[in-house]
Amino acid sequence: MARKKSSDEQGVSMDSLMDALTNVVAVLIVILILLQMDVEQAVEKLLNDLKPATKEEVQLATQQKQQLIDQIKKQQDLLTAPEPTPQELGKIEADLSLLENSIKENKLALMELEAMQKKVEVEKKVEVDERNKTDAILTEINRIKALLDETPLPKAPQSTVVRIPNSRDIAESAVLFYVYTIRDQIHLVDPPQAKKMIMGEFKSNERALFRELRKIPKKADIKIYDQEKTVQLFATKNLKVRNQSITVPHNKPWTRLNMCVTFDPAKGDATLADCEQPRGRFHNICNYIKQTPRCVVIFKVNPDSFATYLKAREIADSLNIPCGWEIDGGNAYQEPLDFEVNRLEQPPAPKPDAVPQPPGPKRKLD
Repeated sequence: MARKKSSDEQGVSMDSLMDALTNVVAVLIVILILLQMDVEQAVEKLLNDLKPATKEEVQLATQQKQQLIDQIKKQQDLLTAPEPTPQELGKIEADLSLLENSIKENKLALMELEAMQKKVEVEKKVEVDERNKTDAILTEINRIKALLDETPLPKAPQSTVVRIPNSRDIAESAVLFYVYTIRDQIHLVDPPQAKKMIMGEFKSNERALFRELRKIPKKADIKIYDQEKTVQLFATKNLKVRNQSITVPHNKPWTRLNMCVTFDPAKGDATLADCEQPRGRFHNICNYIKQTPRCVVIFKVNPDSFATYLKAREIADSLNIPCGWEIDGGNAYQEPLDFEVNRLEQPPAPKPDAVPQPPGPKRKLD
């Protein structure tokens, strides 16, 4: 059975409790005193830091106070105002509907305005680009104008006068030589020598080239030679007169072949500079031509070579060589050969309404 505590022990416990409470209360009092001191110091500091209000600040604060009082009064009036009647509510709803429609229209207008603003921005960029391009073009125009102002005016070359004396016929028995003038180059085409080389090869192979004999009543028979074999024969030959090539191409619809003499326009037998020399190459060419009896020179003049032609013609005239001239811009000479060949295809049919071509002008001496 537990022992009952004595009254002395109870008194000691009560004293200890009272001492502890006394200590706690003392600590709390000290804390309160300290807190009060801090608050007083803070308030004092705040009051000391406050600047005295100016007359304008006091007036502004008074206005703000009055505005707040007015707003409070309006709100109180709204709270004490009577409820709106159904007619007033209908009018308010109609006004709200109109306001909503106006807001929607304003939104659409704003969207269109934004689209227009974007379009304006794009147009402004295009305008800037076009302005830059225009400025660049104007700058280039000014640069070209400045260059033109600095460029001296070209002087027209001295005109060349070509005299055309009284013409006369070329004799049937004349032996023709052709002189081509192209820029400052002079080319001699020697048909007698070229044909001599062609006919020499032909005579050597005449038996192999023979095809048939054509009988003509009361006239001499005509030998017909194989066109294909003849062309192939001359294709294997490298016939040349100086730097000029001599060929015999096909002439399929016809019974006569042509010899063709071609040359490089830039590589002549003589030049304009040679003609200035007393014994230049063209002087030698004229002396060679003059060795042939009944010789005649036909100048083939390219439109860009009249100065060359006039100088060459002066030399030929000084040596008393009969001459003529005509415009020709080519670099090849053709002449039919003196034997017949078979056709390889039928000639083209004449046009139904074709008008016969008049004969060309007869070549003459001048």
